[in-house]
Amino acid sequence: MKKWIVLMVLACAVLSLIWGGGKTEEVKTFVLTYNQLEPPQHPQGITQAKFAEKIEQLSGGQIKVKVYASGSLFTQEGEVSAMMNGDLDLSTLAFQDMSPYLPEAGMFAAPYIFTSYKHFEKVFAPDSPVAKDFYARVSKACNYTPLAAMTQGSRIINTKWEKPIRTPADMKGMILRMPNRPDWIAAGESLGAKVVPIAYSEVYTALQTGVVEAQDNPLPGTYAMKFYEVTKQISLTNHIIDIKLLCVTNKTWNKMNAQQKAWMQEAALYACNEGSKATYKQEEELLKFFKDRGMIITNPDVEAFQKNSFQYYQEKGLTKSWDMEMYKKIQAMK
Repeated sequence: MKKWIVLMVLACAVLSLIWGGGKTEEVKTFVLTYNQLEPPQHPQGITQAKFAEKIEQLSGGQIKVKVYASGSLFTQEGEVSAMMNGDLDLSTLAFQDMSPYLPEAGMFAAPYIFTSYKHFEKVFAPDSPVAKDFYARVSKACNYTPLAAMTQGSRIINTKWEKPIRTPADMKGMILRMPNRPDWIAAGESLGAKVVPIAYSEVYTALQTGVVEAQDNPLPGTYAMKFYEVTKQISLTNHIIDIKLLCVTNKTWNKMNAQQKAWMQEAALYACNEGSKATYKQEEELLKFFKDRGMIITNPDVEAFQKNSFQYYQEKGLTKSWDMEMYKKIQAMK
């Protein structure tokens, strides 16, 4: 009797293989495109390279990445729509890119929301309920999902002017370049300048020819794009801790299985941590570099800038789009 049962089981197994063709479910593999705007040596470039390396390692080659640095695949404006419609798989995006579709994202882009790098790291830690909530909102509104956050530094005012920039009053009459997004423009105006939107790739020439008199970027960006060649002063306003979210388009994300998504999140967290570490190191080294080149380094009245900026946002009604409950949670994490 036992032998008969064993034979029946073996027969069923053989029939199963015949009817099913002997096939197991095929695991999808991916070759992802990853565009970002900065050169490879920039913290965003380091984040990009580290992600590509880590995800291929974690996935055993199931997920590979083609990297495009310096906006070589999409421009600043083009990559946002490409991420939203699924023509680009990965990028490091700013809150200002999200706010036209998710108004409360503009809150994260306003000057002095984050008061230190430690503050930023707490808000965007893997177990942070604020980060999880915000990432879910971005995914729903923008059709791409943030996986982790990195910082490319604190934004400063870099100008052709030699007159020290110590208070918002010193910015009067200055033509400041900002990206062509409402939140970027508001941030620049809140510091006291006249804003002219110009594409990132055109900023060097605009400074050189006098179309604009200043630009705002963290020190690594100012160095990587060689803006120091056509400017004379850096005022350490540190008005925005410039955070980028490493995002994946939902068109791709939704095709991945649970294990692949876990690998993606692990790789993103690792890469963003490496990018942020590069930022902290580069900022320390670059301040000396700029001083040695003879640039004027000004330490401004940060409190005056902070007060002026918040007053601007209130007077313009810009805080009405903020999620004040989330804002309070962020401020409580200082």
